[in-house]
Amino acid sequence: MEVTKCVLVVDVILIITLSQNNEASKLTPAAHPLSYALPEARELKKALGYNEDTYFNFTELTSKYGYQSEEHTITTDDGYILKSFRILPKCNGNKLYPILLMHGILDTSDVWIIPGEEVGIGYILAANCYDVWAVNHRGNRYSRRHTTLDPDRDVAFWNFSFDEIGNFDVPATIDYILQATNTPKVFYAGHSQGTTDFFVMASLRPEYNQKVQVSFHLAPVAWMSNSYSPIPRALSANVDLFKGVLDATGYIELLARHHLMHLVLEVLCHIAPEPTCGLALSITTGYEQGTIDPKVLSVAFGHLLSGTSAKSLAHYGQLVVSKKFKRYDEGAEGNLKRYKQKKTPEYNVSNVASPVVLISAKNDWFSSLKDVGTLSSKLPNLLENYVVPEPKWSHHNHIWDARLRKYVAPKILEYLERYNN
Repeated sequence: MEVTKCVLVVDVILIITLSQNNEASKLTPAAHPLSYALPEARELKKALGYNEDTYFNFTELTSKYGYQSEEHTITTDDGYILKSFRILPKCNGNKLYPILLMHGILDTSDVWIIPGEEVGIGYILAANCYDVWAVNHRGNRYSRRHTTLDPDRDVAFWNFSFDEIGNFDVPATIDYILQATNTPKVFYAGHSQGTTDFFVMASLRPEYNQKVQVSFHLAPVAWMSNSYSPIPRALSANVDLFKGVLDATGYIELLARHHLMHLVLEVLCHIAPEPTCGLALSITTGYEQGTIDPKVLSVAFGHLLSGTSAKSLAHYGQLVVSKKFKRYDEGAEGNLKRYKQKKTPEYNVSNVASPVVLISAKNDWFSSLKDVGTLSSKLPNLLENYVVPEPKWSHHNHIWDARLRKYVAPKILEYLERYNN
């Protein structure tokens, strides 16, 4: 039976791949490398017995689980149009400050609600009367728009890394939320790159520290010299070659929802979530297989691989090589043009004046305890460097492991209550 199912699924992949529309094939190489024409393909997925949470979008998921949500559009100073979602408090009398949630690389706002209402941090916060704003990076499936640039045709659209996200996306979002809620400050919670974004913003635009009551950083990423993950290690070994080849060939939008790799992973995770996607997480982040519900993994990989720029991945590779937390190295000539100096400037995290809570893991290959220790030693207003007391806890356990209700959520709620005045 399993063999028959696998054959059917492979046939479906081939059909979808071969059915690419003519317009997509006419686009530039940057637009749709190895694309498939029906990224939703809902009827096919229903026929194959998919969990509907795999293909439901943010508002569909919140509605299914009884939460009211809103969709908001935010435009940055450099023209990127971001889609953000707001989960309204599921109780009378919401708490004073709203909380902004920022996802990691290749993710979307969906990561905060993927595990369902009992485990999803977005739901937990809303159930505790907080006004939740789940934001999306420029370039992912929800935020592929710009005031003048076309992501399918303009290479310039993809000329960004977490430097621009921290410098433009996060400040624009904070200002929008403050205006929409008529409050003086926000809480901030980030996972993985969502933490990098914050430290970039608070370093380059320190005035925004006054607008953040407390920030929470799950799997914080800044210094990366001790990262065990093979992905940044491989990038760091050939980062200039990697970026040069991608630039030359036009493949500068990577691992997007409309790319074939997303479909392949989604299908494999539907068939055998732990042996395929669990293994993928294991060899990239140190994930201990079996610690996250296989059903959650299956749903997660219907949402993961939502697109980023080649420059974002290259920037992380540069952090590993340099052993410093610094801005994107454009080369001597490019640095002079952009930074007015040949050497790439470092982010000055001593500017991060707002209160910070770090939440890290012993078995996280991407965000190692040594690198988190370097970060924590440089933060002037560190409230706590909390290490989850589970030896096998890793990068994604922070957001998808059912035990986060014991280890992570109470820590966040404790500080929210303490500083919500």
